[in-house]
Amino acid sequence: MSVNLLRIGAALGVVVMSAALVPVQPAAANITRIQISACPKGISIQVVEEDLNLPAPQVSFNIQPSGPGASANLVGSTTNDVPGGVGRLFVYWNEVALTPGAKGDVIARGARNESYASFIVDAECPPLGSVRGSAFEDLNRNGVRDPGEPGIGTASWKLTAGGDWFICGVVGGDSTFGPTVLPGTYSVIPIAQPGWLATTPPRTALVRQLGFASLSNDIGFVRAPGARGDICGQYAPAPAPPQPLPPLPSQDAAAILTAFGSFNTLLLAAEVAGVRDIFSAPGPYIFLAPTDVAFDRVPPTTLNRLLNDPNRSSRVLRSHIIPGVIDATAIGARGRTFRTLGGRTVTLRVRNGVLYANNAVVGEIAPASNGAVFVIDRVLFIN
Repeated sequence: MSVNLLRIGAALGVVVMSAALVPVQPAAANITRIQISACPKGISIQVVEEDLNLPAPQVSFNIQPSGPGASANLVGSTTNDVPGGVGRLFVYWNEVALTPGAKGDVIARGARNESYASFIVDAECPPLGSVRGSAFEDLNRNGVRDPGEPGIGTASWKLTAGGDWFICGVVGGDSTFGPTVLPGTYSVIPIAQPGWLATTPPRTALVRQLGFASLSNDIGFVRAPGARGDICGQYAPAPAPPQPLPPLPSQDAAAILTAFGSFNTLLLAAEVAGVRDIFSAPGPYIFLAPTDVAFDRVPPTTLNRLLNDPNRSSRVLRSHIIPGVIDATAIGARGRTFRTLGGRTVTLRVRNGVLYANNAVVGEIAPASNGAVFVIDRVLFIN
């Protein structure tokens, strides 16, 4: 991966979540899933392999009428944690010109089997992925953003994919950062400015697919008068620990939220309101799901009132649920507005290659048997 791969980001403006799923292979197979997103600027391929001891799958693709793809040019990244079992996710990207409407197929050859999936090249490209987080003053020096710890509007960060590729930058006035990247595995490293020391170790961000955002990559610092600060280029890439895959689409939203492990406050609010079964309702619904980190951004007194008031909790939850199905391919820069079960309105739009729900960044979109879960990084309505 090189720096020039980021230059196509400015041209991307429509979210497309196209994927072709291969049927689950027999029990003895080592490749269990392929997902594909293809557009005029390239192809993104995900392959799940269930056995950690086997070599990486060999992936190739063919396009008609454009001709065969070159598997040697596929850039890949891996992770070692698949919920419900052992496995690895391989995310491949090939920046190659493809013809809109062209048909193609992907073959992934593993040590014990090969899997096949077909696809059609979309007319427009989705946004690239993004890695998003914020800088905070780590008052208790534990490296984790706890309730009440303030943001820092002048902190620095580094993002690297390994080798000599990296980006360095300064957070915005609201303490956040969010560079646009291709699918892959990245290390997020805090860079201390003079008078500060970093407390958060390098962390791993996985952008699994085009259009997805890796959220909550917060980096902590403590005041240290006299500290000279860090230099961006002095840091080598950090090793990449395992990252979880999203649950399979056959589960309902309740099972998906539980499996992710990042929605404990949301599920607690549902229990307080006595409506936890709403996530298993037939639907279809779009469940806008704030992460635990999103709830951590709510003032503690406001959050306490929410978690001790069943009526308020029910009202907030219903304000994050949109009835019906939303076609992500229809969302562009002009946006579309939807009404929630709570009577509030939510506008989905693409800004700078990122999908937003009102002022919240949409991370992953997990298909569910009763709709879909849209992971968001802020609580949209708290009253």
